Amino acid sequence: MRFGDVVMKRNVPCTMRDGVNLYADIYLPEESGSYPVLLMRQPYGRKIASTVSHAHPVWYASQGYMVIVQDVRGRGDSEGEFIPFVREAEDGYDTVEWAAKLPYSNGKVGMYGFSYQGITQWAAASLHPPSLATIIPSMTAGDVHRWAYPYGSFSNGMLIWAFQLARDSARRAGDTEAELACTRIMNNPDAMLRQLPLNDRHPILARYCPAYFDWVDHPEYDEYWQSLNWLPAFVEKPIPAFHIGGWYDFLLDGTVQSYLALQETSPRRSPELFHRLEIGPWIHIPWGRKAGGIDHGPEADGDMHRKQARWFDYWLKNKRDNGLYEEPAVRYFDLDAKAWKPADRYPEHAGGRKWLLSGSAKPANGALGGARLTETRAELDAEAAPDVFVYDARLPMPLAGYAPTDRSATQDRTEILVYTGDPFETGFGVLGAPVVNVVAQSMEGPTDLVAILTMLQPGGSARFLSVGRTEIGQSGDGGWHQARIVMRPFAATFLPGSALRLELTGSAFPTLMRHPNGIPMHGAHRAEECDLTIAVVAVKSRPGMESWIELPVAGER
Repeated sequence: MRFGDVVMKRNVPCTMRDGVNLYADIYLPEESGSYPVLLMRQPYGRKIASTVSHAHPVWYASQGYMVIVQDVRGRGDSEGEFIPFVREAEDGYDTVEWAAKLPYSNGKVGMYGFSYQGITQWAAASLHPPSLATIIPSMTAGDVHRWAYPYGSFSNGMLIWAFQLARDSARRAGDTEAELACTRIMNNPDAMLRQLPLNDRHPILARYCPAYFDWVDHPEYDEYWQSLNWLPAFVEKPIPAFHIGGWYDFLLDGTVQSYLALQETSPRRSPELFHRLEIGPWIHIPWGRKAGGIDHGPEADGDMHRKQARWFDYWLKNKRDNGLYEEPAVRYFDLDAKAWKPADRYPEHAGGRKWLLSGSAKPANGALGGARLTETRAELDAEAAPDVFVYDARLPMPLAGYAPTDRSATQDRTEILVYTGDPFETGFGVLGAPVVNVVAQSMEGPTDLVAILTMLQPGGSARFLSVGRTEIGQSGDGGWHQARIVMRPFAATFLPGSALRLELTGSAFPTLMRHPNGIPMHGAHRAEECDLTIAVVAVKSRPGMESWIELPVAGER
């Protein structure tokens, strides 16, 4: 049949090595000639084809590509049992080699897609199928542990995603009641996110997405997660990879980790092998001008559809004169400049500018407290009492996500320590992950120390920039210890008149799971409501025992 002025072949079977048939739709410019192949493997119904973020396959086919969109094992029309992540490497390898041998294929295959469709790329590429020439994994991770445990804490979004997967499995099984129940939970997730324990055997998940319990029952990076980390195998024999991320995307940590793995192991670029990273001002969905509730201007989309086609042209059509190799390896969107900026490398470590935390005669609790950020050691108040906050796990401090929302109202709460710097006289840019080092003490054993960074603007709003956490108090000795927090990366320009503000508290709920207090984090998934308790945390910053935050400076203005 013809659709959108291209040839479309529907329900085309591909037989896996174990005899299971997976089904795909194929889009062709014409039934003549030969074309490079673009392959997407996804679990949500192949008609969707990642069109929440990517151009429809008809557009790619009109650019001279044979496009294949396949339902992964056990999803859509494909046979077999769907176990998230587990069979994607072998099935991906088999599909790539099948696609390369199809009529009208020229034998070169590239893979594309975002989120789970990105996972299928990393999995397939880890086995090095000979016909796979390049990948464009977008908003995803080559190490699935970074999906489930960003910054070492379970991402509560995994629970809602599990119900999304369960919904589609229930529909496939004809279980309308379970399908509707999943939809209700997804539309109003607050009650489910607060339910404890995290590994509660919900009957719908137990039947239709039991993999969720594997994720939550393995809080530490163990053999289970090692089997779902495709980066080590990929970097042994890499192929060109174009990484696309979003500053507000919940999978940004995994996107950056994947690119850094290649930047560190393949530092020499050549026209025959190089990698690319671009990070836009986007949440997971959509990649738009007003993602996160702020107007980022007309350049916000980054022209990503044509950039991906250009990448494929270089590697699959041998268009080595299209200028791709000559461009910088990194491109990122600066929220305040409302512009894309280039960089030769992504910064691996913070560096360049450090602020010390300082108390005063006035307690540091809340934005009206007396705590300050200073770049001058002489301004530390050596006589100030340690700053103390109380974290009640039954009433966790909120963080709804990574969008650049205004936190000034939340910062009035006195369960938060708030450190504010002076307004900047000269502007400067930031690119990368801040690092926080805090001298801290926990009264009641293990708890979380959460750092949240905001930009205080002249009008009084405090725009979210970054978050990070670490566990403190594990030793149980009640003494002072150094706590290091590598925060979430961001890119911004601090303009004259703006200021830096740092919050220290005990949670960032529901974005990250709440620490129950008194129980080590590796056992928190079993905590019940009665286990939630109160933690008291003290923070000290004195000459010789400084607490500080360091930002990776990208340039003065």
